[in-house]
Amino acid sequence: MNVVPWFLKSISLLFTVLVAAQPPQPISINITGTNFLDHDKPISSFWGQTFLKENIPYIDIPNSNIQDVYYYRWSSLQRHLRYTIVGTGYILTEFMKPPDYAEAFGTIDAAAGHQIDEARWLRSKFYNDDYIQAYTRGPGNSTQYTHWILDAMFRRSQVTGDSHYATEQLADMARLYEYWNPVYDSQAGLFYFTPNFDAQEYSLPGYIVAPGGGQLQLDGPNTYRPNHNAYMVANARAVAQVAVQAGDSATAATFTKKADQLEQAIYDRLWDPSQNFFVDVIMPNNPNLTKVMGREEVGFFPYRFGIGLTSQYANTSVQELFDPQGFLTAYGPTTLEVRNQYFTATKPSDYCCYWQGQSWPFSTAHTLKSLAAIYRSGNTSVTAEQYVQYLGKYATTQYKNGTPYVAESHYPEMDAWSADTPNHSEHYDHSTNNDDVLTGLLGIVPRSDDVFEIDPIIPQNWTYFAIENLAYHGHLITVLYDQDGTRYNNGTGLSVFLDGSKVYNGNGADAQVAFPATNTASSPVPVNIAANPNGNGSYPQASATYTYTTDDPYRSIDGYLFYDSIPDNRWTNYQSPNTNDTLQIVFARPRNISSISLALFSDVARGGSVDVPAAIEIHGSSGLLANLTSSFLANDRNTFYFAESETTFVSVNMYKKPNVWVGICELEIWTQPQIIGPYYAVDAFLTDASVSQDTKASATTNGAVASTLSAGAVVAFSGIQSAGGNGTLILTYANGGSDASVEITVNQVSQGNMSLPGTIGSYTAATMSITLAAGKNFVNLIGGTSDLRYELLDFTI
Repeated sequence: MNVVPWFLKSISLLFTVLVAAQPPQPISINITGTNFLDHDKPISSFWGQTFLKENIPYIDIPNSNIQDVYYYRWSSLQRHLRYTIVGTGYILTEFMKPPDYAEAFGTIDAAAGHQIDEARWLRSKFYNDDYIQAYTRGPGNSTQYTHWILDAMFRRSQVTGDSHYATEQLADMARLYEYWNPVYDSQAGLFYFTPNFDAQEYSLPGYIVAPGGGQLQLDGPNTYRPNHNAYMVANARAVAQVAVQAGDSATAATFTKKADQLEQAIYDRLWDPSQNFFVDVIMPNNPNLTKVMGREEVGFFPYRFGIGLTSQYANTSVQELFDPQGFLTAYGPTTLEVRNQYFTATKPSDYCCYWQGQSWPFSTAHTLKSLAAIYRSGNTSVTAEQYVQYLGKYATTQYKNGTPYVAESHYPEMDAWSADTPNHSEHYDHSTNNDDVLTGLLGIVPRSDDVFEIDPIIPQNWTYFAIENLAYHGHLITVLYDQDGTRYNNGTGLSVFLDGSKVYNGNGADAQVAFPATNTASSPVPVNIAANPNGNGSYPQASATYTYTTDDPYRSIDGYLFYDSIPDNRWTNYQSPNTNDTLQIVFARPRNISSISLALFSDVARGGSVDVPAAIEIHGSSGLLANLTSSFLANDRNTFYFAESETTFVSVNMYKKPNVWVGICELEIWTQPQIIGPYYAVDAFLTDASVSQDTKASATTNGAVASTLSAGAVVAFSGIQSAGGNGTLILTYANGGSDASVEITVNQVSQGNMSLPGTIGSYTAATMSITLAAGKNFVNLIGGTSDLRYELLDFTI
């Protein structure tokens, strides 16, 4: 018997009543904010405007260059939100079309901290909720590259005000930190890694040990680096702070000690008083831990994490940012100081990635945060004008052909991107920009308590700035600074509005404003059952009556949603001779649906020949579900509703307008999430397994089961909700006469093997004791045999 806690039953019933089958929206969607700024013009040149209007905070500043790039970077971030599977939900990609070395679902952890920092300002919390858990509990690899995910996770909670989300994952945070123990040197008291897997190939250590080139120069040797160790200090402090919030004093003390000892080792081993800089120390053949001669931009990174913010360290090293022989160039800062013998202003080869002089947004974003922290420390001569100088330089770098644009790396002296490969580097998501505008320039200081703090870094000649409808601790906050009252016609000085009402006015540009607490806990979010990250041959399956040569029906359900011509990711019927064509999605089992969302592609305004349809028909197993002839949004999501229907497929029949064709960037079918079991095996994410129909199976009307399992098969049940604690896993399965065994992991941790006695083809249930965490759980069944078939998974508490 499946025993379900009363509160989960109540949540499930309430959610069934209140939530329609529609794309997820911010929980603050019904909060009334303010309307001082134009919400249409700043985003008029971007696609997916519904997302932007629902999610972004608007700004108004005297610097149009910084402002234009700010709005562009929200549109670029939108391109990287990929829907994966039910339970895992959204992740953020680094590349719009991830390369072969990307890990699960296209994730790459190198810039995950930047991505979390940026996305924390979206009104929709679920994007980061999902993405973080892909690493803390799901299939994401958090040791592929160095990272500060745990630090970003905690600081993100200071924006949302939702400490519960982090405290539920305290054990997972500690586990992710300990994953790095194999590269911790207890004698040096530091972590080491190769620069390549610090996401910075061709760094200075590689040139020093292999000046003639080769693989060692590209990878670099194992190195104690100031950035990696600063990340780990910040990660340890994040675990400690979350432990304090959870009331776990022992864990808090343990990780505070780790952070303090590691920070001291950074001062002792990586600060070079002769260079007045944090520098690398190469590990092999260096028993005395002699420091590298040469300043790299990574030496600035510790400051953003609160390390070295005294005059002894910060006042001397920060001067290098303003020295043309240091890091100051037209499109800098550079990744290696200009005076170094290995610095080159151009790339030595066609290889993409050099960190010995090129200007990388990844590093610039860190450096801007460090510069803001140094300025606010009050221990240096850095001015607000100098900070804005660098932020403006960063904005100027992010252009191509006169239009805001970000790629991988930029030449330090030439107005061109040095790593910008077609169908690869476009709108590269490897850095922050808007987080720097909001927390640096405009001075939002996220806090865990119910206080809104603003401390901007603005030049003395700025007479106004505004931030409108910023999502913070469950509220919408607007800030107006108007020196003489003529810009916004709402009084002089600094005004703060909470959910549309003015709650503060003062003469200065900084303030701390207390506000009432509100419920910030995450709520159940609709799920997209049409997404298929596994490719053609997996379910759901996509087909079409006609497809243009370079397009693919599968791209309409791969979870990537963007409207660019290049890279392309869509299905179209371009050049079809038919007046109408059909895109069809087939499910592994019958599903109840009541809506469909179509992200319709149009390039006629770009000189192309694809536009929104003249009419759309939606069909399912029971026949016509909807007949649509109204106007449709181009390059945006269109959601259509109809009476709930059970179906094994959805067909979208589109009639084209004269002389143009039709296209879909993404087809989504949103349904209410499953709060309790049982869970269907064919809904799991299948690796080295397939879906088949078995007449002996009775869980679904079409007998769908997961089958053809290999010894390396993984059947992943994603997002299993639980209140936490010990329970029993129940697996309904069938096999031949031989016994089998599969490994069970929960949230990346093995819980042992489950025995599956032979059933001679009939379905039976096997049980095993397991422990689930509070919140979402990711349960993997690993292994199997060719005659093993899974039907259902369930849990008792």
